[in-house]
Amino acid sequence: MKMSDLQSIFGIERVSDTIENRLAYSRDASNHSGDCLAVVWPVRLEQVCALAEWAVRENIDLVPRGAGTGLCGGATPQSSVVVDFSCLTMIDSLDVERRRVTVGAGAVLDALNRSLEPHRLCLPVIPSSHLAATIGGMIATNASGLRAVRYGSMRDWVEAVTLVDGTGRVHRLSGEALNDVAGREGASGFVVNAELRLTDQLSQLSLTLRAFEDTASLLTQRAKWLDDSRLTALEYLNCHAAQVVGLPARAHLLAEFEGEVGAVRKPAEIAEVWRRRDSLGPLLSHQGLSISEDPRVQGDGLSSLLDWLEAEQIPAFGHLGVGIIHPRFRPGDERIARLYQQLEAWGGQISGEHGIGLKKKAWVSAAYRDEIRQLKAIYDPRNVLNRGKLC
Repeated sequence: MKMSDLQSIFGIERVSDTIENRLAYSRDASNHSGDCLAVVWPVRLEQVCALAEWAVRENIDLVPRGAGTGLCGGATPQSSVVVDFSCLTMIDSLDVERRRVTVGAGAVLDALNRSLEPHRLCLPVIPSSHLAATIGGMIATNASGLRAVRYGSMRDWVEAVTLVDGTGRVHRLSGEALNDVAGREGASGFVVNAELRLTDQLSQLSLTLRAFEDTASLLTQRAKWLDDSRLTALEYLNCHAAQVVGLPARAHLLAEFEGEVGAVRKPAEIAEVWRRRDSLGPLLSHQGLSISEDPRVQGDGLSSLLDWLEAEQIPAFGHLGVGIIHPRFRPGDERIARLYQQLEAWGGQISGEHGIGLKKKAWVSAAYRDEIRQLKAIYDPRNVLNRGKLC
């Protein structure tokens, strides 16, 4: 691989193969690490196209990277050039009346929403990594997050994307074609920019935090709250997670509503409840429970999942309104494989929002593998985009 080729595309200042950068970009937030050959920082669409064409000629793998917050090795290189989109941060073409905005793939969610505050608009998809999460990364993993029960996932808020495929061709995708991109972890191409739908900011929120003696009563209350059109978030903490943040050792539901529906209405008190919830991940990691899973189960299987986690004394929390739970494990815990094995019987999925990456590809179904291979045949026939991920 000739660094001079990359320098001719990006300029000397936006290419690096220093040992420091190669080490820094050798992993994402998962436990998976790999070999980074070099890092490039595109600032123009034409550079991304030229890079893909070069990769085909040289048979070099290209790995897209947003904020590097992924938990499944989706941005981990494997003798690859890492393409860092953090310089593509433009936020423009705001149409307040139509509630649309066009942003670069590297635009950070919180920065976008701050820019929309004067217009009382927002992108309502709020993953736990919202301080750093980029729009391109959120599309790649089809992120959901805290308010998914009301607003769904990232796919629901993308109007169109500009995509560079594995041959260097540019596609403007919208409608059903967005399914070729959302949640595909860069397997079909690089999202360079996206047109997003927006909505009004929420106002006058309230919440209720309630403890339950058993799973049946908890799920009964879940069903009642899901029927309330004012519900904006429905979070879960099992008894082991609740103790970590100083709550009684019982399972809890945290329901957020628009309007004065919940028992907690003072902004300071609401902020304190959310602070506790947001502190769960870091506190559990500090205890050595650094592995976060994200199974998604709906229907009767949800009760089985929650009871299994309680019986195994596994701390767990998550977006119960949409059936996404985050159990926490120590590295190497054999119960992770047992969880994956049982999810099929419970009618669940191995990933609700983190993605597949390197971590879970051995557990995906044959049908999903075929689906990804068909996408590759269309968008990346030479297989230069994020090799070895998903399947």
